[in-house]
Amino acid sequence: MRGEEFRRGDAATGRRGDASEARPIVLKLNPADKVVIAYLLIIASLTLTFHYRIESWVWFCALHAILIGIVMLLAWWEHSTHRPITASPRLPRPPSPPHHVSRTHLRLASFVHGWYPVALIFVTFKELTLLIPRFHPRDFDAILAAIDYRLFGVNPTVWLERVTWAPLTEILQLTYSTYYFLPVILGAVLWSKGWFDKFHFWVFTVVLGFYLSYFGYIAVPAIGPRFLTSIVEAQTTPLTGVLFFSTIREALDRVEGITRDCFPSGHTELTLLVLYYAHKFHRKTFRWLLPVGTGIIISTVYLRYHYVIDVVAGALLSLVILMMAKPLYRALGGSGVQSQ
Repeated sequence: MRGEEFRRGDAATGRRGDASEARPIVLKLNPADKVVIAYLLIIASLTLTFHYRIESWVWFCALHAILIGIVMLLAWWEHSTHRPITASPRLPRPPSPPHHVSRTHLRLASFVHGWYPVALIFVTFKELTLLIPRFHPRDFDAILAAIDYRLFGVNPTVWLERVTWAPLTEILQLTYSTYYFLPVILGAVLWSKGWFDKFHFWVFTVVLGFYLSYFGYIAVPAIGPRFLTSIVEAQTTPLTGVLFFSTIREALDRVEGITRDCFPSGHTELTLLVLYYAHKFHRKTFRWLLPVGTGIIISTVYLRYHYVIDVVAGALLSLVILMMAKPLYRALGGSGVQSQ
């Protein structure tokens, strides 16, 4: 009788006891998290290696440590909202969120954790303005221009003067400025339709693409043909638009800064990735983005931002990413990419 009472008391109080137990912290990083953390660690390691060239190297390393901590915190936050309130193996895991977590909280955690890698891209890009000249204090513009000249027998941006037309320049400058929105548009379409497996794979591909191009910028620093003295002196026709050309060009220069971000062409690489996966995931979005994406790639050389060899390298890098994205995603713990 006494044993029966004990078992009934345990059954009656077990749930309360389990609920009051401290839940262990479980850190579940998704593939995009792992790419972000790996990139931050590599840049921090380079900063430490070349600290004698970087006055604020301690602050850069501290920033990267903080960002890694935030990534881990966001991963824990989303995972914790999906866990039941009890960790007892005797009780089944409920299919719905824990009762103490509101659906709004769960959606917010999923949204922030899902989208933060895209927002972080701009932060990691801005620091390259200061870091690349310290990592690799030599510009390769003359070499890239020489490759173009060897391929075509002329500097492509100089040759393109014969087709320069103010309305076309205006359109292409407007188009070029939409580059950062294309990955966001495709991600927003996937998110809005509830295709979360595809969305997370896409975000992983985006950050992988951006960060691999950043390593290219570090390995081959270049500022572009519009700043190379030999090409500037050879240009006889300045680029002019109709209404907003100068305003947009100056705004982009202020926002991006003079960053050595030519080789490979990230505009080409990411645009091709957007178009490929838009065609694969949502044909209607692809049809809308195709003319814009085509304009972005054409504008890279027409507007004198890139050498042709940059565009070729960007296209080749996009092909490499397409071949490696799915197996790498699976190797890093991703799932739901069988049909992608």
